[in-house]
Amino acid sequence: MEERDAVAWLYRRAAFGASPAELNAAAGRGAAAELERLLDPSGLGGAPTTDRWDDSLLPVDPKDRPSKFYGITQWLETLAGSDRPLVDRIAWMWHGHFVSALDKVRIARLMVGQARLFRTAGLGSFRDLLHAVTIDPAMLVYLDLRDSTGLQPNENYAREVMELFTLGVGNYTEADVKAAAVALTGWRLQQKVGVHFVERNHDDGPQRFLGVDDVHDLGTVVDALMAQPALPLFIARTVAAELLGVTDDALVARLAEQFVASGFDIRSLVRATLLEGLAGQSAPIVLGPVAWYAIARRVTGARPAKRDTLNLLRSAGQLPMLPPNVAGWPGGAAWFGASSLVARANLAVVIATTATDTDVLAAARGDDTGVLAAVLGLPSAGFGAESEAALAAAPAGADRLAVALLTPEFMIA
Repeated sequence: MEERDAVAWLYRRAAFGASPAELNAAAGRGAAAELERLLDPSGLGGAPTTDRWDDSLLPVDPKDRPSKFYGITQWLETLAGSDRPLVDRIAWMWHGHFVSALDKVRIARLMVGQARLFRTAGLGSFRDLLHAVTIDPAMLVYLDLRDSTGLQPNENYAREVMELFTLGVGNYTEADVKAAAVALTGWRLQQKVGVHFVERNHDDGPQRFLGVDDVHDLGTVVDALMAQPALPLFIARTVAAELLGVTDDALVARLAEQFVASGFDIRSLVRATLLEGLAGQSAPIVLGPVAWYAIARRVTGARPAKRDTLNLLRSAGQLPMLPPNVAGWPGGAAWFGASSLVARANLAVVIATTATDTDVLAAARGDDTGVLAAVLGLPSAGFGAESEAALAAAPAGADRLAVALLTPEFMIA
């Protein structure tokens, strides 16, 4: 892979794209250096410096619908304009993995709090992330752990933490679900947004969970999960599917081994995964509407109206904070459904007509599709024959740019 192509691949897979100027500068630094820069721009291992949410606009009254949409629109603004785009790319991945949804949680501030958790802890210790997300207020509501008591343990979170979050089907039993549910009792929301442990609602009796005795609380549940050999394989497969589109057993085993050796450090796993990609271990990935939108925004410098964005992304089938179910959004060919593509086409027009990047605008007015592909951050192969024909047929300017954003080459990373 040529250096510029490697950097372009890195930004489209792991950083929501780059403007032409950003991509040129990154190519000059080289893919290896750019990977380290994306993983830790400050050299200090810190979290993103910009938080776009204003808590005064996120009241705790679930009837306040404007706060709901404010939380969503500000996350979209964050993804499109992040000062640490790989950090936010991984936060977005965790949002689709450790799923909660606003239509059940209802309080926008709780969903924003979970987004903040993924942004600040999403590249740290997986053990710490799992511990934190288990008693995250949005998760307590979404999977009903706030209603779980020693007298009536709720099994929803206990089941999903194993099936969808850490181990996968076949690596636990119904007895494990019941044991974890008992051990995780007693957690409550305090004044709608805080977390509080109520001892009298907890059953502290020792449980046998995943072959481990004396499991009786959150810490020992997390310890037992982390000790399972299925966990590093499951998480490595999750990250590989998200960033590489490749999940063959040999690759996953290599990544899982490195994950364990790092002490379950997510940053190390992401680095190892992306290095595999730069070495050629990747397959095409269909961009979901939100990732496609964020890349299109970042590349073109567009500033579409927030209401248009919300309505069209909803029609395309994906809005932050509103996944369809606990398994998250579908992927792959599901994004090529007719209604989703129509909504993307309309959103492409909105993006193209509000684009501000001078290099992109100049390329869209010109007739050199190779230049247009380059400024949009595509690999040096550029557009295929069918896309070339569609671009040639489109009027120069915003119309041609909209068509370019809808080509398979742009919608598939």
